[in-house]
Parts: sequence; C-alpha cells; structure tokens
Amino acid sequence: MDIKYFESSVNRILLILLIVFTIFTSIEVNSKSKLISYQSEYEISLGSSETIRLPGKTYVDKASGYLFIDWINNCDNSWVSNQRMMTRFINSHGVGTVNEINYSINEKINGKNMDFLLEVKENAELENRIYGKANLNDSLIVEFPETDKENLNFPGDVVFPHMFLEEIIANLYGDKKMITKKVYEGTIPDKFFNISVFITDKVLKEGDVKLSGKINNKFKQIRMSYYKDNESTPIFEQTVNLNDQGVANYFKYDYPEYSLVLKLKKISPVVLDCN
Repeated sequence: MDIKYFESSVNRILLILLIVFTIFTSIEVNSKSKLISYQSEYEISLGSSETIRLPGKTYVDKASGYLFIDWINNCDNSWVSNQRMMTRFINSHGVGTVNEINYSINEKINGKNMDFLLEVKENAELENRIYGKANLNDSLIVEFPETDKENLNFPGDVVFPHMFLEEIIANLYGDKKMITKKVYEGTIPDKFFNISVFITDKVLKEGDVKLSGKINNKFKQIRMSYYKDNESTPIFEQTVNLNDQGVANYFKYDYPEYSLVLKLKKISPVVLDCN
C-alpha cells in the first residue's frame, strides 16, 4: 500500500464510520423506549490489532480525533442529524493526514424520503461535496440534483437506516439473534450495504460518562458485519454497545489491518418546543 492509496483508504474508512453512526442515530422506536434528541461527542483512537506487518506495506501507526453528532426529532416530521468528524492518522512512514467529514441527513418519519449532504476535506482542502435525495416506493430511487450524475435505482428491499434499526431495537432483548438487511444511507452515494447483525447476551453499563436520567444506562453488546452491495466478504466488522433508545456508548471497528475505537465522551438531551 503506497502513501497515496493509504490516504484514499483513510477517507473511505471515515465514510464507513459515518455510515455506522447514521444507522445508530436513525431509530424511530415503536416500543416503550423512544429515541431522544441529543448532542453528543465521541473520542477516536487506534485499537489493538494482531495483524502481522509485511515489508513494503503502509500501515496505520496512530489515530486520534473526535466525532460530533446533533440528532434532533423535528417535531415528529423528520429526524435531522448534523455530524462532523475530525481525525488525524499517522502511517508507518511517519506521514500524517488530517481529515474532516461533514454529513447532514433529513429522514422523514415514515421512512420513505431522505435528503443528505456530504462534504469531505483532506488537510483543509475540499475533496468532495455531494447532495442527494432518496425516495423509497416499489424501488429505491436516488437523485443528485446539483450534478449531471444519473439517478440510481436499487431494489425495493433496500431500506433507510431507521427502518433497519427499528428491527434491531425490537429484538434487542428478544429471542431473535440474527438480523440481515440491505441499507442505504448516502455516505457512499452509489452503494448500499448488506448488514448482518448478531445480538449477544452481554449487557454493560456506562461507568466513565455521567448520563442524564433520560438515558437508559443498560447497553446490549451486538456484533455486525458490513458487506458492500452483494459481495461475499465483509469490508469490516464491528462491536457496538447499544441501549434500547438507540444510544451507543462504544464502537470498535475491525479492519483487515487495524482497529479503531470510538468512546462516548459527552451526551446531552435536547428538548424542542414544538407548540
């Protein structure tokens, strides 16, 4: 892996991280627990890895950064999220890159329409900006109004994030342990993901961050595998600690050559006046 390929790989990895956070902040729960509006902050670090390093390849030596998420219920009309991720990677040659990704999403409560805006910066220079509109009926149609890019047409069984997470939350403490869905959320605009979920029996509590009384301090550990389109090999695997309100306090991403860890640092509920 040369340095330029390393840099492009970093951007793809950061986009994948936002895929996961979009999914885990897109839940409209049809149970006694209900997703709260909130502002949150996560700290990013390099996880432990057992990968054997081969001569001539470039690896990640250090990773640090933060993810900021605002997730707001727009008075039961839609879920609106603004996410900003700032990350610094240093590779095994001592070369560093500073990446920033800004991602906004507006998903209708009924799960049929979604708008998204994605901006990617590397070392403070804008690399990419994409605005998209997705509509789900018999099939999923994605339009890109500000470009000449052709519309995308995906099968009707591809769903938006909150529809997928409704099923996970509904089964978090049930008998169903395996869930598989095709999910589209826009951070890789021309792809959907096949996601397989395994719900474990492990339950944990958050001990490092003081949580509001509105947040349930009971987190179920689940494991997930992400496949791009219909490929048979996952692009990464993930461990998540998730409560029944859709709040995650811990993520671990296992890639073929290294791991990343994101830990909750702050979370504050937000109350809107919808009268």
